[in-house]
Amino acid sequence: MTKLLLFISSVFLIYGNHSESKKASVMFFSEKYAARNAPGTTISGTLTGGPNAGAFSATSVEPTCSMGLTGPKSFGNQYSVGGKADKEFSSLQLLVDDYEAAKKGTDKFYIKIAFGKRLMGKSYEVSNSDNSISGKKQGSGGKLTIKENGSSKTVTVTGKTADGVVINATIVCNAVVTMPGK
Repeated sequence: MTKLLLFISSVFLIYGNHSESKKASVMFFSEKYAARNAPGTTISGTLTGGPNAGAFSATSVEPTCSMGLTGPKSFGNQYSVGGKADKEFSSLQLLVDDYEAAKKGTDKFYIKIAFGKRLMGKSYEVSNSDNSISGKKQGSGGKLTIKENGSSKTVTVTGKTADGVVINATIVCNAVVTMPGK
């Protein structure tokens, strides 16, 4: 049996309406992942149009992908780093409403690509998600697909922002943090 290591740096609140008490959940990843020295997540993509047009990429040693964090069927990615200059890629937020539907292709997702200072830099968003966390619908639908290869998951997404900037992104999740009970 694979030992589990406590993923100390990630404690998240599970969604719920305001009348319910929020539940904190600590997430785990396997020792098997930690031992193989592979990056947790690799991100690459391009923006066509806008002041940050061109390629962007990042690698995270820690896993940034999750299952069940924002709803029972959800899949997501939360990658953010600080200390970036205005033109440097700093964040990719992704929320997928239904993981199983995404394996066939879906337009029910939210993606935000950001550059520069955390929460203050230029960002590009597309949302057709029905999840209240994703906020208002914006941009034109697009398409997201998830392919499985063993325990690895590859997400490909394309969409167009309300300003006409085209987002093409690929996220390779070598490790996925799963909420207990999912």
